Amino acid sequence: MNLRRPIIILAILLIAGAGITWMNVGRTNIEAIDVELGAYQSPSLRSRTIDNAVLDALDRGSLNNELRIRLDKAERTVILTPFHIDECEVTQKDYEQFVEWTWSNGSTPEDPRPIWLRSLSSGHRTAGRLNSPASGVSHRGATMYCQAVGGRLPVVEELEAAARGQAGRLYPWGNEFDDSAWPYTEPDRNAQQACGTHRRAATPRGVQDLANNVMEWAASTEAVSLLTTPDQRPAFGAPPVRTRARDLYSLSAAWLPINSSVQSHHLGFRCVYDVLPPPVLPWGNPGGNTVSMPGGDFTVGIPSQARISHFVANLAADSEISLAKLLITADQTITRLRADKCEVSRKEYARFLADPLVGVGLYGNDNEPAGHSYEPLDWDEQQGNLDLPVVGVSWWSADAFARWSGGRLPSAEEWSAIAAGSEKRQFPWGDTYDPTAAATGDDASGRLVACDRSTDDRTREGIRHMAGNASEWTRSVTIDDGTVAMWVQGGNWMLPGEETTRTTFNRKVPLNHRTDTIGFRVVYD
Repeated sequence: MNLRRPIIILAILLIAGAGITWMNVGRTNIEAIDVELGAYQSPSLRSRTIDNAVLDALDRGSLNNELRIRLDKAERTVILTPFHIDECEVTQKDYEQFVEWTWSNGSTPEDPRPIWLRSLSSGHRTAGRLNSPASGVSHRGATMYCQAVGGRLPVVEELEAAARGQAGRLYPWGNEFDDSAWPYTEPDRNAQQACGTHRRAATPRGVQDLANNVMEWAASTEAVSLLTTPDQRPAFGAPPVRTRARDLYSLSAAWLPINSSVQSHHLGFRCVYDVLPPPVLPWGNPGGNTVSMPGGDFTVGIPSQARISHFVANLAADSEISLAKLLITADQTITRLRADKCEVSRKEYARFLADPLVGVGLYGNDNEPAGHSYEPLDWDEQQGNLDLPVVGVSWWSADAFARWSGGRLPSAEEWSAIAAGSEKRQFPWGDTYDPTAAATGDDASGRLVACDRSTDDRTREGIRHMAGNASEWTRSVTIDDGTVAMWVQGGNWMLPGEETTRTTFNRKVPLNHRTDTIGFRVVYD
């Protein structure tokens, strides 16, 4: 067989392809921006205390979904009028006598007491002590009790203000965690101690057991968006049953929304009063002591400089992003990358497809399926506007393009680090959602847009369209229902915006999947 002719043709193709590729490698006509990866630890000691506790909980596998919900409390200022608050949680004795008094005034002795009124913890006394906190009480029962004694159930901001004071303490007693109020390994015993047993856990004004003993019902919250259903109410304080990451559960800002019908052995309440209550309770017992709280401005929520904590609170439980890789400490070398300012455009992708060496598979992944086509979905239609980002590409195609251009796809950690910046922003542009900033499905005329200087969807470093427009492939591998998949980061022009535009938003997508909502960008070491 005469091999001369095929060899000559192959040599011509290689020379031509090498020339085209030489002009394309590095994509010198594309702007890439130097970015710094990671998050500097906050200069605020209080914020570093929380962030370090979060990282420790991550290392120990203790950062569950409940803690993420508890930590998802943005810092804000509330204005409260003066009020009086019970020094102690309502006791089992007083609550049971309230039930008897209520029932004797409105029903016959033969009528069964409704479950919502009864304390389901009546049989859970420690050594017969009725001075332990009432628990197993429904939200409705707690509300009625406070009304009967001349007060009301507090809003959660009042409980947090009492715990933190105007100095903004992390815990009722100060800014350093103290675990002395949980002396037992048995949760019920930690939840059934007499008021003031652990004086070190009191506030400077003398309010006892706000973080320890039982959690406490609140009437509601001024930030109603933190309640995800109409039936939810705040539960304040640390649950005795949680033995790990207790330094996070005990934070005064880390309350939990739960269904108002819950009756738990670890959940009780105390009352607040707009005027001093009568000294004697309606059923004849002497009233307890109260502590006066001044009105004014109070800071509530997780400190805004606790960037790692806010970032983690919005990570999906299965995101697999390593927070340790996103933290920069004083003794670490700062990691930098160059990243495409814009998502890869159709014009750039067309040049990729036109390279003969791409056609012979020079840039393909070693594991790429045989016969895989790099042509995107609806490519003829996409070429009608070459300035828009290319979409409808599989992961294999995005990976090959990145190799061809002299770079690579970012990892999920790198992508999030670029989007969030060293401040660990909630959104690429900052910490406040802007419904007009990104191209999302919130716009009825939602569509892909070209990368230009007019967009508000950009990081402070100048990287654009990481919140919306097209979602983006990364190089991070995961398993989804037993199938290999990749993490895709960011929202897009079809998804609702407020959650998907966060710098933490991601999802698992199979490698071969092609859709008109997923594109990519390239990074360079």
